[in-house]
Amino acid sequence: MQIADQGVTLTVREVECLDALAEGLNSLGIARKLNISVPTVMMHITNARKKLHAKTREHAIAIALRSGLLK
Repeated sequence: MQIADQGVTLTVREVECLDALAEGLNSLGIARKLNISVPTVMMHITNARKKLHAKTREHAIAIALRSGLLK
C-alpha cells in the first residue's frame, strides 16, 4: 500500500502487523495471529516504522491511520 504524498509503500505484511498492533495485540499475539515468528513481526514493524518515519509503534499506527493505510 502506498501513501501518495510521501511515496511510501508498505508491504501487505507490514500493514497486517500495524493493523494487529492497532487492535491491541503485542508481538507474540501478532505472531500467533499471522502464524509467523516474533522476530519476523518485529522486523515488519521496524520496517514500517522506518518507512513512515515514526518514532514509536504508536506513532506508526497514527501515521498509517491518518494516511488511510489502516481503517
